[in-house]
Amino acid sequence: MASQTSATARRIVRNLAHRKVDWNHDVWKAAPIVQNVSKFRSWVATADTQAEKYSAAPGPIDFKAAKESVRDKELIDFMEAFYKSAEIPAETHVWDQEEKDFKVAHFEQVKEQAAVYVELKEDTLKEIEFLKSTKTTKDTTIHDLMCNNPTIHEEIEDEIERREWFKDLVGSDSK
Repeated sequence: MASQTSATARRIVRNLAHRKVDWNHDVWKAAPIVQNVSKFRSWVATADTQAEKYSAAPGPIDFKAAKESVRDKELIDFMEAFYKSAEIPAETHVWDQEEKDFKVAHFEQVKEQAAVYVELKEDTLKEIEFLKSTKTTKDTTIHDLMCNNPTIHEEIEDEIERREWFKDLVGSDSK
């Protein structure tokens, strides 16, 4: 997983290295994980608000004040009689265990994906810093290039040992 993450990070850095990365840009918010987390957070906030709102029994209705503000007094009397005679059972909702297990498993998966994205972001930032620190300028020496790109250095040394100085030129003429 780490090699796949670092390979992905390198690919992203290669594409974005010449630009300043804006981590608040929509492309970083477009990941499926962000949408799922946002939906879940809003659901939790709504559930908590609703639970708090309806945790206590409702207060008594002031029918006397209503009679003073409404023209039809008989309507208020009817509503009061209905309110006092009605016996509405309390509704209790139970979360289905299968659905709960599914949601908990999904939430664990979402947390794992979030950790991968955090790691990817950290790796990308490190790669960008490395590329900035090793940027080739007119003052860059061959030694600096060899230290910063050891695989290219090894390839060049191998070509020199095999006396393949014009390998790229000869190959392009024959095509």
